[in-house]
Amino acid sequence: MHLPSLSWILHHAGRWHYAWFMLLVFVEGPTTTIAGAVLAASGLLNPWKVFAAAVVSNLAADAFWFQVGRVVRSRGHWMEKIERRYPLVRPLERKLRERAVAFLLFAKFTLSGVPALIAAGVAQVPWRKLLGAVLLSEIAWIAFLTFLGYTLWNKVAYLALVFRVAAVAGFLIFAFVVTHYARRAMNGLLVAAQVADDAQPADEADNHK
Repeated sequence: MHLPSLSWILHHAGRWHYAWFMLLVFVEGPTTTIAGAVLAASGLLNPWKVFAAAVVSNLAADAFWFQVGRVVRSRGHWMEKIERRYPLVRPLERKLRERAVAFLLFAKFTLSGVPALIAAGVAQVPWRKLLGAVLLSEIAWIAFLTFLGYTLWNKVAYLALVFRVAAVAGFLIFAFVVTHYARRAMNGLLVAAQVADDAQPADEADNHK
């Protein structure tokens, strides 16, 4: 008995495989987007549909986290849980009140998009004010990940199929782990920088006494 191939599964899934792809991007964006780009480079998926699906799904995820911020701001118990999980929310909330678009773009490209979007919701920054920046950042980010997926496939295209699959799977696992730890490290650095920034006025006030 032979197991069905990936191309057979995608062919018989009709258009639903793009819906599943969007769901996976919503849950784990970067790794799934690279995997979709690899499948597009191999001819199994349409590259433009992969790109569009990834952008739409990421926008949906951004809107979801923004709404989470709006909901939890008036619920103290939930807000405490959010702050424990994302300690960057409170510092970013203050910054987003001052320069929402600039700090959101900075956060998106430093793997701190989720706490920044929650903070924007907590700060009640209008979504329409953020939509343009969020859309442009997602297009640029998805374009980069798609290029990365195509480059990865082209680098291993000369290998036998089993080695290509192994190489791509290994890279995706590596990318997931690196993204996870890089996000945690970057959030920690930003929190430390914000704490130091908040402490500076207090030190200056003490010096003037």
